Amino acid sequence: MAPTKTHPDFSIFIPTYNRAHTLARTLKSIQDSTYNNLEVIIIDDGSQDNTIDLVKTWQVTAPFPITYAWQENQGKHAAHNHALKLARGKLFITLDSDDSLLPDALKQLWKYWENIPQESREKFAGVAGICLDEEGRLSGDPYPKDFMDSNYLDIFRHYRMNGERREALRVEVLRKYPYPRFPGERHMRPTLILRRMAHEYMIRFTNTPVQINRHAPDGISANRFNYRFRNPQGFTLYYQEEITLHREHHLPKQLFRLHIQYLRFALHARIPIDEQKCHCWKRHWWYMALPKATSLYILDILKAKIRGIRR
Repeated sequence: MAPTKTHPDFSIFIPTYNRAHTLARTLKSIQDSTYNNLEVIIIDDGSQDNTIDLVKTWQVTAPFPITYAWQENQGKHAAHNHALKLARGKLFITLDSDDSLLPDALKQLWKYWENIPQESREKFAGVAGICLDEEGRLSGDPYPKDFMDSNYLDIFRHYRMNGERREALRVEVLRKYPYPRFPGERHMRPTLILRRMAHEYMIRFTNTPVQINRHAPDGISANRFNYRFRNPQGFTLYYQEEITLHREHHLPKQLFRLHIQYLRFALHARIPIDEQKCHCWKRHWWYMALPKATSLYILDILKAKIRGIRR
């Protein structure tokens, strides 16, 4: 193993849960990186397979330092908070345990970061790139330019791009925005903290391909409804902030649809009616959005019952 660097440029966070069968491929992709000033932080979210044995082998043979920590199953957002406490790097990037880092990704991201004028860097949370699917195709839409300086709210308001992205963000900034946690819930929308920090920090968005993303049958992408149904407080908070903290970034029609989603999950989370009304932009919007929100809430209950999903 290479000597541990006190302050590596990148901390690569790998959250994992029963992924010993894919984790070696993920670590191998880091080993093949053309940029080696990095550390790896693996947070094991309660695995019951041989993940720890695999990691121990890699800790001996890998050309980069690997920090491993096990925790009771609490969800990726809790693992993210845990990893940030251990990170020693400048930029923090998430690499899921069934995905692969592209060889030149870190080199390109660091180049874009270094090209931000020194006097302007305090205004930036970091840099971002795009993702590819398993066939090597772009996962969604590219940015209109090779790189753009904006924030997470403005850029998607103006350009409405679809697809997966990956950010490399300053550790010191991320520590200011830990994921909130609710007892019994194991999921939080990843973009919640990105949208919060958009009020204070910019990101340099680039068309640099960063990762190959894969979607396991038991992963979040394939089981969106389950995660939404089982984590109502987290989704309520997400939509509450959309209609309050980020209200000015939405057009009226979109803002009204977000009110519907907020009320839908507020019903699941059993938020008192008076509290719901206080969060609405205009009080009468609560009355206007409630019928649709109630119908979605009832459909959720029926769908969960049919599928045998319990909280």
